Amino acid sequence: MATTRDRQLQDRQLVEQWRSIQNSYFRTAGAIDRALEAKFDIGLNEFEILDLVAESEESACRMKALGERTPMTQSAVSKVVDRLEKAGLVSRETCVDDRRSLFLELTEAGRTLHANAAVEHRALLKENLG
Repeated sequence: MATTRDRQLQDRQLVEQWRSIQNSYFRTAGAIDRALEAKFDIGLNEFEILDLVAESEESACRMKALGERTPMTQSAVSKVVDRLEKAGLVSRETCVDDRRSLFLELTEAGRTLHANAAVEHRALLKENLG
């Protein structure tokens, strides 16, 4: 039977584990965000959306699928997509079968930027997490 002291020790270990995860995330996300901003003029959120669209198995990615694959809110995803579209990195098209659905595709400029930024992104992931 666990004593109060045992439970407190377990709680403390759990909190420390959580803080370690947070520290790793914030340190890595900050490094990636700074590098992408400096080298490619995009932030981590913009890159994440470009990356998800690029790795979509279909030629176009449904907006709804992005919301399911990222921790960003649907509103945040829409704002990021708006910025990417204004920058000429993605195009947004209405689905012919369902006018409520939107498809995203990388433009040629988006594919080029993503390919270059992905190299930096992966290198920073390896450096910080590998």
